[in-house]
Amino acid sequence: MAQAAMTAVSDDDPLRAGGAGAAPIGLARSLSFRLKLGYGLGEMAEGVKTAALETFLFFYYVQVIGLSGSLVGLALLIALLFDGLVDPLIGHFSDNLRSRIGRRHPFLYLAPLPLGIALWLLFSPPAALGQWGLFGWLLGFTAFSRLMQSFYFVPHMALGAELSTDFRERISVSSYRNIFAFIGRLLVLWLAFSIFFRPVPGFPQGQLNGAGYPPFAVACAVVAFVAILVSAATTQRRAVEVYHAVAARAEPEPASLLGNLVKAFKLRSFTIYFVAILISYVLGGVQAALGVHVNTFYWKLSAAGVQSVFFGTAFGFMAGSLLARALADRLDKKIGYISSVVVSVAINVAPITLAQLGLFPTGGAVLTPLLTTFAFLAGFAGGPAMVIAGAMLADVADAYELRYRGRCEGFLFGASAFTRKASLGLGGALAGVALDLIHFPRGVDAAHVPRDAAVHLALLYGPALFVFTTISMSIMMMYDLTRAKHADILEQLEKRR
Repeated sequence: MAQAAMTAVSDDDPLRAGGAGAAPIGLARSLSFRLKLGYGLGEMAEGVKTAALETFLFFYYVQVIGLSGSLVGLALLIALLFDGLVDPLIGHFSDNLRSRIGRRHPFLYLAPLPLGIALWLLFSPPAALGQWGLFGWLLGFTAFSRLMQSFYFVPHMALGAELSTDFRERISVSSYRNIFAFIGRLLVLWLAFSIFFRPVPGFPQGQLNGAGYPPFAVACAVVAFVAILVSAATTQRRAVEVYHAVAARAEPEPASLLGNLVKAFKLRSFTIYFVAILISYVLGGVQAALGVHVNTFYWKLSAAGVQSVFFGTAFGFMAGSLLARALADRLDKKIGYISSVVVSVAINVAPITLAQLGLFPTGGAVLTPLLTTFAFLAGFAGGPAMVIAGAMLADVADAYELRYRGRCEGFLFGASAFTRKASLGLGGALAGVALDLIHFPRGVDAAHVPRDAAVHLALLYGPALFVFTTISMSIMMMYDLTRAKHADILEQLEKRR
């Protein structure tokens, strides 16, 4: 049933009737399985980058290289803010680009090679750079790798919004994207802990072995390179059709970047979405930065144990993604999103909370299976939210067109990418400063970390971050773009055309 929900196209799909919205009039045939599969494959590159940079980069520079946590956090924050500010600009350019291969694909073909080179260099800093030399290396190549990823990611997201206007099929498109993102993460986690970070003499916890990181980065670069190019080639024909249909319309001259920004924030639905997601991602930033730390030093898991927990999360998100369309159909997108986030965060922090109350084991043979189970359940509960969020923003693009008579998917998804990167950067910076404030030791194994430092680390990772979830979801409750309102928007767009 879940698979059918992902691939089915509704009988009232505006694409079939020549309806309005992101996929312009004239693109009559519905989305094929091959097209959605090829489009989703492109998200594997984002999953690879996310796992490599957000799961391992902070840990590598703090615990393996020995760079100060505050400097690591500062470098990641500056790089992410720079990248996030560029994202709306890339989206704006892709909205207005004119080429024979469409608006989005020139960016897709440009990005993969420099992205792969940057990933390799990021995990291969020269020896004897010193603290500030390492800071500069980390800052420079993090910023460049994220910039190249944005050249691909923002136009790719915008292309997804153009594939369909149907309220439900957008959930299906977003599901494919989300599933492949986690396939990318799973592949990276398997490569990391099964091949490059295996225990060796002197490094029983292989993630502390610096020799494994350069070849690990090369493997990630190759996977991202192939995924981007195959996805771009698969979606090329459809992108050209979209481009010619858009070009055939009589539309007003494109607004400036600043004009798009002002117009977008005049839309209540976009402003609420933007602020709520920004706060919510701060939570993700702290947890992404400290995930390997907590599993290594608080739970004292082996490399295989850490891999198992991360696998549980990724498989949970993938399975939960299959339920996104059914959840949005039953509850509408806003309530489905909020419910998914709240339940996921509650399950995620439960083991730490229970352990501090003496109600959860902190060692023994059952620990890894229990943590893996909780990780799977948290991912399963959170999977629908990741799918629904992208579909909600695609609906906002339709509201923008109705009000301002122009399309700007690239700009809107670029602005959304800014919220994610800026808040992840802030989360990483907070994590780095917090590690220094609690005097968390660097470059040692778990046996030599004081228990009180490990407890402070776990409390920062878990229960304390409920505050961010409460605030962000309270704001998201004010989001007002319902299924009925979106249907009315599409009807008005069709009448106008």
